[in-house]
Amino acid sequence: MDSSTTTGEGSFLRNKIREYARDHRVECRMKAKDSLRIGLGQVKQEVAALEMGTKDVIGMASRIKRRKHATSEDLCRLSLGFLQSNDNINAFAAIPGAIQVLVKELTGPHIQRQTDAVECLCNLSLGEAHVSEKIVTLAGSYMVTYLDGKAERLKRSCLWTLANILGTCDKAGRVLLQMQLVPKLWRLYSEPSGCQEDAAICLSLVATHCPQHVSDKDRRYIAQNLPEKLLSQPASEYFMYIVHQLEIVKQEHRIGAQQAECLVRFFEATLASPADRLCLVYGVRVMANLVALGDPSLIGALADPQNLVKTLNQLFALRDPDLSLDAMRLLKNCLHLKVADSNLVLLDSLQIYAQACG
Repeated sequence: MDSSTTTGEGSFLRNKIREYARDHRVECRMKAKDSLRIGLGQVKQEVAALEMGTKDVIGMASRIKRRKHATSEDLCRLSLGFLQSNDNINAFAAIPGAIQVLVKELTGPHIQRQTDAVECLCNLSLGEAHVSEKIVTLAGSYMVTYLDGKAERLKRSCLWTLANILGTCDKAGRVLLQMQLVPKLWRLYSEPSGCQEDAAICLSLVATHCPQHVSDKDRRYIAQNLPEKLLSQPASEYFMYIVHQLEIVKQEHRIGAQQAECLVRFFEATLASPADRLCLVYGVRVMANLVALGDPSLIGALADPQNLVKTLNQLFALRDPDLSLDAMRLLKNCLHLKVADSNLVLLDSLQIYAQACG
């Protein structure tokens, strides 16, 4: 796979994540406006509150720091201020002790205040890398811990914040991964909840931006818990990308029959609906890695030469040069595994090969 292809795929994924994040920011903005309507009570005051310059942010930061407390109204106004400009974010982050007030509300006894605080941190995390580092240092462990809780809005807001950080700062991402973030994300991705899409985005960002920081222990955890993710669940389109980019299918991760069956099932579903090209590309790559493990009992229907030929011909028939290269790697690994009595007979059955790779 050449670098231009890899760059194109990475760009596609980044754009998809960016669109998803934008939708969430709009939702966050509307929630903040709704809270301001309730808190201020008058339209004129609300409109005035929506316009916040750097001086306004500095003034509010100084007030909450002096009081050592922030109301829900304060948090909502700051959230909107952070959305309006990066200068507002930098101004707030530069004031010693200001972020600590947000963390105090995040860890306080009131669930609504906790949620308001993390949504404020979420918008603050839209800033540059140094801001993400501060947030992770002061609040990272609390947000990761809240992923185990039952309050769905709080969990989702934590996931949005973590996604912003993972996509912004390598150093902050490394620190988060040391907090057992990956197993928590995989559980949220796999269990029925309203957080599966959010967890998938975070896992995809881990796989895209900081796979080098994922421990072998975390990779083994994902490998052993692959079957927990069901094909019918939301965000299953991210599955093969995450598995491939984190190099889950390796000999040392002890992929067994149950795990392999899950991978084959996802691949077959992707092959049946090839409209999502990237899902299919990463599905083929994962299957090539599975075949490379050298155990015919793990590869399901591909161990049958007729089914293998049918699958490969279906891939070649798509006339996608890059996908055909991945299919060739899958074929090569199958030939090494000797799934057919005669490799020559198998090759002779690939009628579309010359056209696909032409």
